[in-house]
Amino acid sequence: MVNQFEAVAKLDPDRVVDNRTYVDPAVYQRELERVFDRCWLFVAHESELPEPGDYITARVAENPIVVARERDGSINAFHNVCRHRGARVALESEGHCSTFRCPYHFWTYSLRGELLGIPGEEAYDGTGFEKENFPLVPVHCDVVLGLVFVYFSDAPPPLADWLGPEIVQTLSNPLARAQFQVQEKTTDPQPVNWKVFAENARDGYHVPFVHPFFRKASPPGMYHLYRNSHAVQNLGMDLSRVEPELAADLQKVPLPGVDTGQGYIANIFPDLAITLRSNVVSINHQAVAGPTGVVFENRTLGLVGDDEPTRALRKLSYRTWFANPVELEDMPVFHAQQAGVSSRGVRYSVIARGQQALEGTRGDDNRLRHFWVAWRELMGVQRNSIEEGNGEQ
Repeated sequence: MVNQFEAVAKLDPDRVVDNRTYVDPAVYQRELERVFDRCWLFVAHESELPEPGDYITARVAENPIVVARERDGSINAFHNVCRHRGARVALESEGHCSTFRCPYHFWTYSLRGELLGIPGEEAYDGTGFEKENFPLVPVHCDVVLGLVFVYFSDAPPPLADWLGPEIVQTLSNPLARAQFQVQEKTTDPQPVNWKVFAENARDGYHVPFVHPFFRKASPPGMYHLYRNSHAVQNLGMDLSRVEPELAADLQKVPLPGVDTGQGYIANIFPDLAITLRSNVVSINHQAVAGPTGVVFENRTLGLVGDDEPTRALRKLSYRTWFANPVELEDMPVFHAQQAGVSSRGVRYSVIARGQQALEGTRGDDNRLRHFWVAWRELMGVQRNSIEEGNGEQ
C-alpha cells in the first residue's frame, strides 16, 4: 500500500492541504498578522448605525474595535482601547453617545477619536505628555453598498478596488436598488478553525449529500473565480418538488431587481459569504477566537419599511435556505472535520477534484483551491502549509 506521503506526492501541491493549518497555534498567529491584518474585513451593515452618535463594538481578528457614526454621517472605526491604561472605552455591544468615556479613569474621547478630557490634567504638566498625541488609535474603515469593512495594516488598497468590479456589480443587485436594513442578527460560537466555514461556503461538492432540500430545490448554476480569491456561485431555484404552501411563500416579496428564484453566493476572501435568495440577503462571517474557535455571525437583510408579514416571509426564507441547513446539517460536519484534521496520524487533506478553470459548476474543488491561492500569497508560502522548506518569504 502506498503511504500517505507518497500518495500526496503524486499530486500538485496546490491540491493538497496540510491538516496542521487547521489546528497549529503558530499558523493561526501568522494568519492574524499576514491574512487578517492585510485584508478588508466585514464588520457591520450601515443600518446598524442609523443616527450620528450610534456605535457598535466588535472583536475583529482578536482586536476589540468600536465603529461609530459621526455627526456628519461618516462612519469611523477605532481600536476600543483607552490610551491611558488600556481599558475598553465602550463596553456595550451597541449604543448611542456624544462621547466615549473610559470607565476606569474617565478619559473622554470624541466620535472622531480625539482625546477631549482628562480628570486632573494638570498633573501631567512637565512630563512630556501632550493630550493631542493620544487619541483613540484609528482603524481604516470604508463602506461599499452599505457594507462596512475595516483594515488593520497601513496603506490599504481602496475597498472597491480590493473587492473588484465583478463582486461590486454582483452585490449591486439588489443592494444598490433599495435601502436595506438588518432585520435579524445571530451569533453562534463554535469550536472549529475559521477555514472550515470559509471552505465550506465554497464547497459545492457536499451539497447533494449534506443538504437534501438543496438537492431537490437548488439546482447549481455557474461559478466564477475573481482576483484576490473572491468568487461567485450562481444559485437556481426549483420548487416543483417542495410542499406547495412553502414553495409559494418562498417566492413572495422578491427584492427589487431580483427575478423570482434568482440567487448567488458571493465569497469574499478571507471568510465573508453574502447570499441572495430571491427575497432575502444573508451575510455570514466569523470572528476568529483562536486556532480552533470562531463566533459565527449572521445578518439577515430586508428592506426599510417592510411590514411584519413581509418580515415574516423573509425570516422564513432565511430559516429555509440558511439557518436550518447550517445549524442542522453543516455544523455536525464542521465538528467531524475539525476532529479529523486534529489527528496526529493523518497529515493531509485533498482538494484535487476538477481541472483548473475560472468558471464551472459547483461540483469540483476549484473554488477551494482558489481560496488557498490568496492564503499562500499572504502567508508568504508556496504550499498550503508552513512547514520548513516551503519557500517561506
